[in-house]
Amino acid sequence: MRTVRWISLLLALVCISPAVIIPAGWGLSLSGMTINISGSSSPSGESISTLFVILDSYYYAFLFLNLLPFVFLTINASIMVNIQWKRVKDIRKRSQKDSDNVPELFNSKAHPMVSIIIPCYNEAMNVSSTIASSYRQDYRGNIEIIVVDDGSRDDTWSISRIFKTGDKQRSVKVFHKSNGGKADALRYGIEKSTGDIIIMTDGDSVLHSNAVSSIVDTFHVHPDAGIVGGYVFIRNTHTGYLTKLQQLEYIITQHLIRINQSEDGSVLIAPGPVFGIRSDLARAIPPVDRTIVEDCDLTMSVLSTGYTTRSTTKAVAYTTAPATWSAWFKQRKRWIYGQFQAWRENRWHLKKNLWGLYTYFTWVSTTISAFLLGILLLVSLMFAISGGNYYRFIEFVSLRTGMVFLIYLLSRIIVLIQYQEGRRIILYIPLKALYDMVNGFLTAYLYMRYITRSGIRISWGNRTGVVQ
Repeated sequence: MRTVRWISLLLALVCISPAVIIPAGWGLSLSGMTINISGSSSPSGESISTLFVILDSYYYAFLFLNLLPFVFLTINASIMVNIQWKRVKDIRKRSQKDSDNVPELFNSKAHPMVSIIIPCYNEAMNVSSTIASSYRQDYRGNIEIIVVDDGSRDDTWSISRIFKTGDKQRSVKVFHKSNGGKADALRYGIEKSTGDIIIMTDGDSVLHSNAVSSIVDTFHVHPDAGIVGGYVFIRNTHTGYLTKLQQLEYIITQHLIRINQSEDGSVLIAPGPVFGIRSDLARAIPPVDRTIVEDCDLTMSVLSTGYTTRSTTKAVAYTTAPATWSAWFKQRKRWIYGQFQAWRENRWHLKKNLWGLYTYFTWVSTTISAFLLGILLLVSLMFAISGGNYYRFIEFVSLRTGMVFLIYLLSRIIVLIQYQEGRRIILYIPLKALYDMVNGFLTAYLYMRYITRSGIRISWGNRTGVVQ
């Protein structure tokens, strides 16, 4: 696939070239509606000139270290997703034509035994949908569904028991235990499982009917895989603009990062709502409580053992996203800080992994960007207070800044039009720029607390705790 990458890189360079060659002083003066070529619209003063030199240098660093990789990943993923899907279809055709020609997997042929583990805590409103979607899979092999009620205080246990069945092809087993957290519930489910592949989901998620078969097919395509992650979409986008923005984020991030990481066998985060793992690996490296993101830590741990970690766009789970900013903040604080923890726990391997280094670089660059943007906003406020030529400063729209924003929009549109869920909310892309800014400031804040070992206080459900 080296040829595809070189083509993608060449196209990415062509895409960002206008933003590279446009001089800093070119832009539109809103009052006169004229093109300014002299660059005299910038505020004068030695200290301000120094700031603009710094910002100009950062602009070029941003182009080549942030925008270029983003456009490259967009183009490369859009090509690779079709190649990856073709591999799966070839395996399916071979299986239908002659099952003996399918690579042997987990000491069986095309359809190994699958266990679906559903850890639940106070999921009375959602668990029935989760169990039903797991039961209705189109997978032709046997599936056992294991529901682990982790000490719920509502009717999760009684509702789950309604679905109990001993059917060989689709059995449902329900267990109740004292509350110990999600990782503990997953370990309990692993102990009770008998499948060759264990698929993990959440008590508030709904699996698409082909989720299991798509994950198993990907294991067939990549026999060296230890984990195969799926894709997550949001099912409550109707509740407001915030859930729609999160849907955009999910689609773009999964498309850009997971498809490219999967091609290299280095997926760093298999999403909690849907991923499959070899049962022998799940028992050898079970989910643990050393971080607050057990799915991310487990994926990185499996990658560190020498297995590859893959992803498939066809194994889809639908989950419920926070509908308020306060709930979003609590969730993201746990997710982002948890990724820092997982990276630290697996750092000896990730330091040698290109995607591990790239991930850490994005955290550092995001922190620097937030710092510089904060300075720029502070300087703008100073000009607003002091008066002078501030109006000339804010009413001048830089042409190259507009070009960067145009590339930002177009690259994301390219991703979204490939998904039905994305096409429905494509008009929210301009608003997502502000969403990304908020997310960036939060990441920078949490990264500073991480490197200074200040820790954070997190809460989930009715529980709170301090994470060091």
